[in-house]
Amino acid sequence: MPIVPPLTLLIAEPSRLSEPLTPERIAAFLDHLAETSHVSKSARRAGVTRGQVYRLRSVDADFAQAWADAAVSGYTDLELEMLGRARFGVKKPYKRADGKQGRMTEYDDAQSLKMLMAYKAGLVREGDDRAAASMANLTGARDRLAAKLELIRARLNASTADGAGGDPQPD
Repeated sequence: MPIVPPLTLLIAEPSRLSEPLTPERIAAFLDHLAETSHVSKSARRAGVTRGQVYRLRSVDADFAQAWADAAVSGYTDLELEMLGRARFGVKKPYKRADGKQGRMTEYDDAQSLKMLMAYKAGLVREGDDRAAASMANLTGARDRLAAKLELIRARLNASTADGAGGDPQPD
């Protein structure tokens, strides 16, 4: 059901270059808000002012709920986009040694770690048993990695002591 603003809000603000709030303009505002999570740009795109949409939100519960839904949608899309970048990296151009243009995948490990920590904190807040299991798995993986590194270090020391000087072969 389209949102119909009160009659007083259908009148354009004389001090600004804006159009009256109509159901079509409201729909355009909400659609753009869901895409961008940016109130000012969404209002401009719909041809209305921020003041008009903020006033409508303050007096119309349906519009306020639609605004909240649009914001949630926008931030959910942003979260998924960031998660995709964290997991699969971002393709970036670089100049190769031969002077040609190449492409590499760059990963933002700091952002990935922040997202992972936020996820785990959410699990802990919710009292989810998966958080404890996940932390146990991380501890086990860390212990296995430390053991593997110690084995490599021992082989390296042994090959150096034997005078072989060759590169040790990891398992």
